[in-house]
Amino acid sequence: MLIGILAIVIVFILLLLPFILIGMDVMFFVKGQEKPIFELMAFLTGGLYVMMALVFWELPPWNVPLNRLSSPAAHEPFSSEHFIAIGLFALWGFSSYFLLKFAGRRLAPLVEAFLLAGVYVGCGLCLVWMFQLVCGAHPEGLDTSGSDVFFIFCLCVLPGIYLLHAVHLMVRLIKEKALRQQTLHYENPFMQRLNLWFLKGANLFLGAVVALLPVLGLLTLLLILFGQQPDSILLAFTRTSDWILSAETAPPPVEIDTHYLCTVSLRGHRRLVRPLRYGVRKGARIMVNRQLCVANAFEQLLMEKAPSLHRRVRHFYDTYGYPLSRHITGPWQADLVYLLMKPLEWVFLGALYLLDEKPENRICGQYLPQAHGGKHV
Repeated sequence: MLIGILAIVIVFILLLLPFILIGMDVMFFVKGQEKPIFELMAFLTGGLYVMMALVFWELPPWNVPLNRLSSPAAHEPFSSEHFIAIGLFALWGFSSYFLLKFAGRRLAPLVEAFLLAGVYVGCGLCLVWMFQLVCGAHPEGLDTSGSDVFFIFCLCVLPGIYLLHAVHLMVRLIKEKALRQQTLHYENPFMQRLNLWFLKGANLFLGAVVALLPVLGLLTLLLILFGQQPDSILLAFTRTSDWILSAETAPPPVEIDTHYLCTVSLRGHRRLVRPLRYGVRKGARIMVNRQLCVANAFEQLLMEKAPSLHRRVRHFYDTYGYPLSRHITGPWQADLVYLLMKPLEWVFLGALYLLDEKPENRICGQYLPQAHGGKHV
């Protein structure tokens, strides 16, 4: 009982922590005080939230059909194929912010302008990121009162913190430029004129807009070096479906039968269960993987070679396996079923290679329109 209450308190504190840190940052800002420790803690907390959401909110890519009978009920909001572009732009934006924040007083005017352009990149990325998640129509199957909203919140914490501090930094820069205009002096006449021009707050921000062009050019070059397309940062948001910036249309949903253990296992995480292709079962489009095809091929072979044994095996499974499958409701449970079924899959495969003339033909022919297999295992 005590452990349960403690766990609830810890979760509650973690949920409120970003708001507490941001609130303290705002309070110190209003008072004109700099407290970098709270700022760094806020960024670290927000980063942990984003990482947690990216790891545990496993949504399929836009070109993977959803399962009508279970979650997830939406596609990923950011293209995993082009996510490296988001990571690169975020790294540039956050690095520019921290360099400008903590070393800005010792930087030359042109360097300041380029770093401020990097902050613009970070702000633009955060705005588009939050726009994709929060604005517009959400996917129809999204759980608006449960885990999906929690994951969206986690993904928005860090961008929100960044935008708040970026605005704070820009306000501070304007004030500092006004104070430094009379004290800073360069011996070189050209540098002095350039310095005086940049010391006017509006000119610094205008120079940063001009500096955006070479900054974006450099980021594009880096994307190409990483094997990405030049417009990968745009494709990261548009090569999706269901969301406001999505430009793709997802395939129609399919059914994953929840009556049988091998088909239930397909509700697990894609990297583990490895769905192969579409299949047809009783006129309905379904998703199949290697384990499911091997199990169904073995049952088909058993039905042909030993019909009486097949009836007993089927009766045993319908009595015990089917009720068990009804309790498998989440992807982690489905992953466990997939792993537990692996030894049986190897036994089935061994039997097929011992008793069937063309085992791979039988396996590959399962769930095709022209195939007439047995019941699903």
